[in-house]
Amino acid sequence: MKKIFGLLLAAALVGGLPASSLAGGCGCVPVSLPTGDQFLAHNPGALRIGWSLMYSDTNHYFVGTERQDGPGQTEETVAPSTLGLDNTLSLEYDLEHNLSLAVEIPIVHTEQAREFGGVSGTMEASGLGDVRALARYWFRNEPVGLSFWGSVGVRLPTGKSDRTFRAQNDMIVTQDLAAQDGTGNAAGILELGGSQFFGGRYGLSFQTRYIFTPSATTVPNFRYELTGNGEPMNSDSDALTARVSLATPLGTNGGAMEDLSVRALFDLAWIPWDDLFGDTVGFRRAGMILAAGPGLSYTPIQRLTFSAAVPLTLYRNVQRNGGNVQEWTFQFGVAFDSVGI
Repeated sequence: MKKIFGLLLAAALVGGLPASSLAGGCGCVPVSLPTGDQFLAHNPGALRIGWSLMYSDTNHYFVGTERQDGPGQTEETVAPSTLGLDNTLSLEYDLEHNLSLAVEIPIVHTEQAREFGGVSGTMEASGLGDVRALARYWFRNEPVGLSFWGSVGVRLPTGKSDRTFRAQNDMIVTQDLAAQDGTGNAAGILELGGSQFFGGRYGLSFQTRYIFTPSATTVPNFRYELTGNGEPMNSDSDALTARVSLATPLGTNGGAMEDLSVRALFDLAWIPWDDLFGDTVGFRRAGMILAAGPGLSYTPIQRLTFSAAVPLTLYRNVQRNGGNVQEWTFQFGVAFDSVGI
């Protein structure tokens, strides 16, 4: 039974490491949370190492809730597409007194392509993204009961944000913010999360992260550089991601299937019209995504977990400006806990 609870905790808890504050290069809404289980429970002296990957590829362009795929609409006249491939390495160490310290190191790759228009071609970025550092406090820590924690942190401007692109008129313009490695600005991070186990073999967890951006704007807007119209700068927008996860192992009583668990994921991703912190200035794509999907976790030994999930987009509403929104994402994660090995 103890192993069942350990598996449930590994399956239900989410590390909460958004690899980017923007969705797969589209610049619309935050990405879904990855599925790499970054921690089991607070345990002083424990070092947890995690790696997560997120992949999305889309040519679907939305204004509001409507896809722009009709005659003369954006998908025909511009043919935009977006590829996102984000890897995040995470390290977390548990101190005494219910405290943990964590760092998240993203390596990002985005491709934002247009077949027609003044910037037809592919804006591309690959490299180190904006590193995040967090301190977490465990208000309650019960590995087979209720756990609840909160985090504060900072997003550092370590990612390259001045990549440029040659337009069709040979003008050199700044690449779109969604086609940069980083944002160019620091930001704050607030988190809440927790888990609860019930019925002997079910685990329910939640986690939410809010990124607040004191700076009003970030890199120049290529649309203004190209035409002289619109907003001269991109808005440095706040972003929210949240996930609820329900998990259970496929087997009990020491059977082979006990190492494999299934989960149902429910995700929210949102960029607001107006920031809760700081000013709201410049070009932004505000909007919301709701997604849900299946997931699997495999724990061959107690402290090693492999996870995969495919959240499917159920609802999207790009409330300000249009943008590419993925129909689905593929997420994969590996987590290793030094304690118990």
